[in-house]
Amino acid sequence: MESASTQFAYRAQKEMGVRSGPPASAALEVANRPTEPVKALKYSANGRYLAWAVPDAVQVVDSHTLAAVATIGRPGVLDVRFSPKGTYVVTWERYLAREGTDPAQNLCVWEAATGELKGGFVQKSFSEAALQWTDDESYCAKLFSGEVRFFKPSALVKAALALKLEGVSCFSVSPGLAPSVAVFVPERGSKPGLVRMYPVGSFARPVANKTFFKADKVEFYWHRLGTSLLVLTQTDVDNTGRSYYGESSLYFMAAAGNFDCRVVLDRDGPIHDVTWSPDEKEFAVIYGFMPAKAALFNHRAELVFDLGTAPRNLVRFNPHGRVFAVGGFGNLSGMVDLWDRKTLKKICTLDAHGASLCEWSPDGRYLLAATLSPRLRVDNGIRIWHYSGVLVYHQQTDELFHVNWRPAPVSLFPQRSSLSPAPAGIVVPDTAAPAPAKPAGAYRPPHARNRPAGASESPRSLSDMAEQKVFGGASAGARAVPGAAPRVPVGATPEMAAKAAEKKRNRKKAKDADPAAVSAASEAPAPAPAPVTEVDILKRLRFLKKKVGQIDQLVEKRDAGEVLEANQLAKIESRAQVESEIAVLSTKLPTPSA
Repeated sequence: MESASTQFAYRAQKEMGVRSGPPASAALEVANRPTEPVKALKYSANGRYLAWAVPDAVQVVDSHTLAAVATIGRPGVLDVRFSPKGTYVVTWERYLAREGTDPAQNLCVWEAATGELKGGFVQKSFSEAALQWTDDESYCAKLFSGEVRFFKPSALVKAALALKLEGVSCFSVSPGLAPSVAVFVPERGSKPGLVRMYPVGSFARPVANKTFFKADKVEFYWHRLGTSLLVLTQTDVDNTGRSYYGESSLYFMAAAGNFDCRVVLDRDGPIHDVTWSPDEKEFAVIYGFMPAKAALFNHRAELVFDLGTAPRNLVRFNPHGRVFAVGGFGNLSGMVDLWDRKTLKKICTLDAHGASLCEWSPDGRYLLAATLSPRLRVDNGIRIWHYSGVLVYHQQTDELFHVNWRPAPVSLFPQRSSLSPAPAGIVVPDTAAPAPAKPAGAYRPPHARNRPAGASESPRSLSDMAEQKVFGGASAGARAVPGAAPRVPVGATPEMAAKAAEKKRNRKKAKDADPAAVSAASEAPAPAPAPVTEVDILKRLRFLKKKVGQIDQLVEKRDAGEVLEANQLAKIESRAQVESEIAVLSTKLPTPSA
């Protein structure tokens, strides 16, 4: 029986480590811990194995006992992946073309328990979707020119099945007991792009077919049961010129082929993230120009709940689907809102500034955020919060590259009827939190800074300095010559300089004689404001009537069903106040003579 505990592993420039999960996180001893830089680190999808790659080999260990299982003597491996059940390890090395000979197989499949090579392929650039598996591991699939080939893992030399479709550019194999495969053909000329869905092993006729324009590339998002598919289409260029990142749309397709539609989004702009809920037939989308909107939709692509707008671009459900996180990462501030799906109320807001990775723990109680290199090379580290908002773990690590929770079945962590409280007695200082900003205060020029209170200062403005220079004041770098005549600045006559000096002496004498008179003169009441004329009233009336016309246009849009912003609704509500002001100003105009 597997232990119902959590675990995570990380790799950095100078170390690789494995720790038990919170609330009591502790370092764990791993067999054959590497002393060399780790190039890749990955858990198997079922949490059984942990593998890492060093420059000359790949090591596989049991993730529960952390004992060595197998060593694969393959140098130069840069990425490691597992098949769904952890039976096979997939490694990738840099592609090298050799003149006169076929390129070497750099995408290889190994048996995890023994390290035996089962076969390989040539793959120029690696991605997670380069080699895809059915959940039962009966087939692995790879894209070739004009077709998707399916191989038996025990016989990778020859394809067992092939789905041929001219122009196919990407594909996706669904999870679930009855796997399907979705393929995409981009638009060419006047032909629209298309997505077709086939049951694996039956490629004569598609069970679902969807065509659309404005699709240079797509991303596939399967429901965990493989019964529904979301297709995110994207173009490289936005022909309207409104977005630098191109145009994007979202489509819903049922694997049975009995329903498909476009997901209607009520804001213009890019689609930032799409995520299925694990326990309900619903999904979340973040879309629109910043601040982006987040919303929940059901399995018929109908709006369920509007989460409002904020600078957010990522949404993640915990494994039970009870709590989900909506955050802003990358070039955004890193604020994360945690929501209770049952009550649809916000639980708390976390500050994960600088983070570029966000994952829920398998037990669904803890959220991990990490700041990784090379995106940021400072303040790298790991922070873990309880979903109540309490920080339970914080680790600073130089040049942190990757962090990964060990996957585990949800059945090991039964869902509670209510959200559990935060662990008691844990106080973790968040040393990576930015220091509170000091109030800026009034601007002081460099020459006037760091002076004691009451100290005499140089002229504060250019006009003061010019006046001082023109009318005989000593400049900052001027040197007085004893016995010499006063220097007359260029552009000023001696009479002007003498007159200015006389005025200065008179002011000083008056101040010395009666300081109260000078103070009273400075506190004299300001002159009365100029009276409001008929022209001013007419200008104000024209402005207010123009505002009434704008309000009428907003009312028409609202009545037509268009969704308005909060400031537009506030403008509509101000109509009574505007009309009242018009009425008051109209009474102040003179009545025209008969």
